[in-house]
Amino acid sequence: MAMTRNTKDTTRSDALEAGLLTGAIAAALVVYAALYGEAAWSFAQAESRYRAVAAGKPVTIVELDALTQALRASPARHDLSRAALVQILAAEQTGVSSLRAISRLSAARRDLRLGVSATPTDAAAWTHLAMTELRLGHRQSAAAALAVAYRLKLTEPTLAATQFDLALALWPQLTVDAKAALERRLNWARDYAARNNLVEARSAAALRRVLASERGDP
Repeated sequence: MAMTRNTKDTTRSDALEAGLLTGAIAAALVVYAALYGEAAWSFAQAESRYRAVAAGKPVTIVELDALTQALRASPARHDLSRAALVQILAAEQTGVSSLRAISRLSAARRDLRLGVSATPTDAAAWTHLAMTELRLGHRQSAAAALAVAYRLKLTEPTLAATQFDLALALWPQLTVDAKAALERRLNWARDYAARNNLVEARSAAALRRVLASERGDP
């Protein structure tokens, strides 16, 4: 008789434990789904906000910092480079010579280095890295990043103007190979402008004159 009572108690206890375990797993899944949904919503919001900021929409420093954090938390590898660009914009708004701006630029450089390690064919990220290194006073590192950017395909044609401005600022640090890659980019920009009936950036004409002068062209 005692044996029968123990078996019933054990069976009831096992059923209770199984029910509690199932409930705990279900609750954990609900919490995970809620957190994942919130994160997905946050990333979706960050995407639209980033496009607006990149297009030149005026925003406050607080909004830029919030957007930076959202992009840093994103699982998408290219969002680190986007977070860096937002930090660069925040530094410009703060004043690039201020200590706060230097801190933002240093953080942007770190994110860009991680970004180009994950997506080494991102010409925009390499260009922004060159810009950031230059603003931090690291001219050789800036020239090296710019040289990589010249060798990569442009997905944003308007980025060429930024690359040409950087080339003028970094001319003494550019290697022979970098200048050759720059000249190919200049030829591409001229053809692109002609096909699309656009006016070339002023820095493009200035670079052609510098290149001609170095070669001794008449």
